[in-house]
Amino acid sequence: MTLNRRFFTRFALAAVATLAAAPVLAQETYSLKFGHTGAPDHHFQTISEKFAELVAERTDNNVKIEVFPSDSLGKQMELVEGAFFGTTDMVLTSDAVLSNFVPEVGIINLPFIFSDSDAVRTVLDGEIGDQLGKKIEEQGAVLVGWWENGFRHITNSKMPIEKPEDLVGIKLRVPEGPIFVDTFTTLGANATPIAFTELYSALQLGVVDGQENPPAHILTQKFYEVQDYASRTGHIYLSSPVLISRAAFDKLPQEYQQVLLDTGRELAAEHTAMVLAAEDAQWAEIAEKGMKINDVDKAPFIEATRPVIEKYRKQFGPEIIDAIEQAGQ
Repeated sequence: MTLNRRFFTRFALAAVATLAAAPVLAQETYSLKFGHTGAPDHHFQTISEKFAELVAERTDNNVKIEVFPSDSLGKQMELVEGAFFGTTDMVLTSDAVLSNFVPEVGIINLPFIFSDSDAVRTVLDGEIGDQLGKKIEEQGAVLVGWWENGFRHITNSKMPIEKPEDLVGIKLRVPEGPIFVDTFTTLGANATPIAFTELYSALQLGVVDGQENPPAHILTQKFYEVQDYASRTGHIYLSSPVLISRAAFDKLPQEYQQVLLDTGRELAAEHTAMVLAAEDAQWAEIAEKGMKINDVDKAPFIEATRPVIEKYRKQFGPEIIDAIEQAGQ
């Protein structure tokens, strides 16, 4: 063996030994905290846990998402603000709360703009949903998906709401979104924004006479304990956008970013189907709890709230609202 060959052999053996002795670096893992307002038995928790499981599975357990229900990470306004400033990792919120930061998102909450859930998915899963997502990104957060809350109905402790005039003088809690305030002020109610975490006690103490929410919240928040009447008005649809802060998103490798986005959008339609499948049983249980339920003729309510549509048509321009109305009927 020549000198050069002996030198190369020794060098190769030394290199192999060095590599064998070097520690194997573990793949980096990422942890995200994900908050929402629903109770632990609400469908928000069910779909959020599924999201966390799928993301973990699809990233070989390198992205771990811990879900916090019941606003245990903070109130909705605080978490949404945190998503824009980078102090909140992820939040499942409402478009009503989000509209305080991205006003255009409030268009989704215009009264009676959607005929049913199919119309909602057509709008939010299409070009309009993408446009609103870009508005969110301009403020510093990333839209993961338009998840489901549902159509809202009025409960109160006074009387059945059968026509718009029945709302005159009713003290009604509404979410912290301007379109909700405008809608119920137009209908003659005393619209009072109150944080969701404070709503049960506000109803119990008579701070407000009533509130409006989908049946899942009426049931899981036990509003039937402090409310006598549920009127199925279906007046406003509320979506549940999932946000991740740009700071948290940018820490993830690109392939993990895509997993989050793909999984979030995949679960949007599944969440809607889950909510719809549960509603009949939820209404039956609400009735069993003692609430008196009535349906309404929506036509007078639609006519009474037209001024709200016109106000926001002027504010945001007619194009996007006309597009939603056309796609949403």
